Amino acid sequence: MNAAQLAAEAAERGDKAGEAYWLHVEKVVNEAPPLSPEQVARLRVLIWSDSEPRAAAA
Repeated sequence: MNAAQLAAEAAERGDKAGEAYWLHVEKVVNEAPPLSPEQVARLRVLIWSDSEPRAAAA
């Protein structure tokens, strides 16, 4: 789900503040510069991937 979808859902509920918040989030994300290769590499380490098997606790 993305910010535009969340804004649309808020609008359907009549939640003007929620709609404005998610539209602002979408605008900020769209204006952000692209990540550098170093940032992408760091995020890959930090973000858990469900496709990778989890290690059992010892």
